[in-house]
Amino acid sequence: MNQPATPIAQFFNAFQDNSSAMNLPAILPRFADVFMAAGPHGAQAVHAADFAAALPRRKQFFESLGSQSTTLVSLSESPLDARYVLVKTQWQMNFLRPDGQTQPVLVDSIYIVDTAPKEFKIIFYLNPHDLMALLKQHGITPA
Repeated sequence: MNQPATPIAQFFNAFQDNSSAMNLPAILPRFADVFMAAGPHGAQAVHAADFAAALPRRKQFFESLGSQSTTLVSLSESPLDARYVLVKTQWQMNFLRPDGQTQPVLVDSIYIVDTAPKEFKIIFYLNPHDLMALLKQHGITPA
């Protein structure tokens, strides 16, 4: 991602690096103790500890589908006020197909970040896509 290194961009670049390395002690502080997660099937409050417990299973699941990497490819930020920033991101997930070809899948994610604490905190995460349907559409999961 070639964009100026704003504090928000630095936050998400570090988030990408820590997520790729599955560095849970570095990932968890980026989320509020309780944050809102939303998607096509609804919204719910999520405890960071529960989120941490689910991340290794999520990584294993995606690896079983051939996941090779996930890269932040774009980021735009819009201040909501002096404290909160709306951040729209796009991530490229790369999957190795059975024929040896790499299948990229672009996924949008939207966040609200609280910038008041010394360490920024994600307080809201929106995945506007049904990820499983998107993976099926790209032939990653069976039809």
